[in-house]
Amino acid sequence: MSSEFAISVKNISKRFEMYANPKHRLYQMLSLGRRTFFKEFWALNGVSFDVKRGETLGILGRNGEGKSTLLQIIAGTLTATSGSVEVNGKLAALLELGAGFNPEFTGRENVYLSGIILGMTHSEMEQKFPEIEAFADIGEHIDQPVKTYSSGMYVRLAFAVQACIKPEVLIVDEALSVGDEKFQRKCFDYIESLRAQGCSIILVTHSTSTVEKFCQRAILLRKGRVEAIGSAKEIIDQYHALLYSDEKTYLRYLNNVAKHANKSADAAVKANQDGIAANGDLIAEQAETQAQNELTSGALIESWIIKDVHDQPCDLFRVREKAIISFDISVFGPIEELQAGLVIKTVEGITVFGTSTLYHKKNIHNAKGGDVLRATFELDLALCEGSYFVSLAIANAISHADMAYLDKKTDVIVLKVIEPRTTMSGIAALPVSLSLEKWSGEHE
Repeated sequence: MSSEFAISVKNISKRFEMYANPKHRLYQMLSLGRRTFFKEFWALNGVSFDVKRGETLGILGRNGEGKSTLLQIIAGTLTATSGSVEVNGKLAALLELGAGFNPEFTGRENVYLSGIILGMTHSEMEQKFPEIEAFADIGEHIDQPVKTYSSGMYVRLAFAVQACIKPEVLIVDEALSVGDEKFQRKCFDYIESLRAQGCSIILVTHSTSTVEKFCQRAILLRKGRVEAIGSAKEIIDQYHALLYSDEKTYLRYLNNVAKHANKSADAAVKANQDGIAANGDLIAEQAETQAQNELTSGALIESWIIKDVHDQPCDLFRVREKAIISFDISVFGPIEELQAGLVIKTVEGITVFGTSTLYHKKNIHNAKGGDVLRATFELDLALCEGSYFVSLAIANAISHADMAYLDKKTDVIVLKVIEPRTTMSGIAALPVSLSLEKWSGEHE
C-alpha cells in the first residue's frame, strides 16, 4: 500500500448464509456441501476505496446497505468473504455499543481489559485511567457491571477507552448519535483535535450536516456496492435524492447528473479548441454545479432573489434585519402536495436554520402543469456577523415520511451579515440583557 494512504480497501465482498429454519444449519453441516440449505445474502459486493493520511471520509447509505459490515471488516472484527484491507497506523474503532466489553465485568475492569486488547500494559492503563474516567463521566457506575448500563453509558465508556490510545486511524459507526448533547459535543471536539493532528477518520452517520462539517470526501453505499464517491457535498445531494425519491425519480436524477457531466466535458474541450482555455475550468465548474443542483421531475425552480424591507435587491444586512427571499417555480406535471423550503448554512457547512411550507401547513395542493408559483420567506436575520449560504428546494411532500424531491438549488444565494460594533460571537444573535454590578457582603 502506498505510504500516502492510511486505509486501502480492495474489492471487498461479504456473504452471509440465511437459513429459513434453525435446523437447516444442522442439515447443511451434515450434507458436507452436497446440498445447500441456505440462501446467499451479499452484504458487500466488490467495494474498493482508499483513505488518505489525514483525510476524514464519510460513509452514507440507508439502513441495511452494508455500512456497519464494511467498518467491522476494516476494524478486523469480521472477516471478508473475498478482497483485502490494509491499514497503515494504530487503529481505534468505535463500532456497535460496547463491542469488546464483558457484560459481567465492571466498567473499571472492562477499561483495563480493553486496554490490554489494544496492546497497552497494565501500568500504562493505570496512568491513563483517570483520563478515561473523566472523559466517560459516568460517576460511580464505573464500578458497576456494564450489563446494568444504558446505551449512552456504554458509548461514553467505549469512546473514552478508544480516545486514550491516541489513534492514527479512527473508525466511528453511528455511536455518537446515542450519547446526550453534552457528551456528543465532547466527542466532536475530540474528533476535531484528531483531525488537526493528522488522524485519518472514517465516519458513518445518518447526519449529513456532520458529514458536511467534518468530511472532505464521502461514499454512498447502496445494496452493498459503492454507488458513488466524491466530495462530501456531491454525495450528500445524491444521498438526499436516494432517500427522498422513488426509484424512477432517482434514476432520472442519475441520468441528469450524467448528462450534465458530459456537457461539462464537452464545454471544456470546446473552450480549448476556441483558444479560450482559461475559461475552461469555469465552464466545467458551472456545468458541474448545475448537475449537482438539479433533480428533475414535475417542477423546477426557475429564478430566485433576496431583497430588503424596501423591496430592493440586497445581500448585505445588519444583525436582526429582515431579509425577504423568494423564488419562482414552474410546474409541468401534476403534483399532489407541492412543498417549498430553504436551508441556511455557514461557510463551514453547519446548518443554522431550515423551514418549509410543510411545517407551516402552506403547501400547494394539486398543482397542475402550466402553473407558475412563487415561494416567499421573510426572515429576521438573528445571526452573528458572517457569510451564509442559502439552498432552495421543492418536493412533493404528503408528509415528512412520504417525500420526493422535485428540484434543489444548492448554495445559490449568499448573504452577508455585518455588525458595526462587535458585541457577540458564535452563530445565533440572541437578544440579551446583562449587567455586572458590585455585590457587597450586605446583600449576601
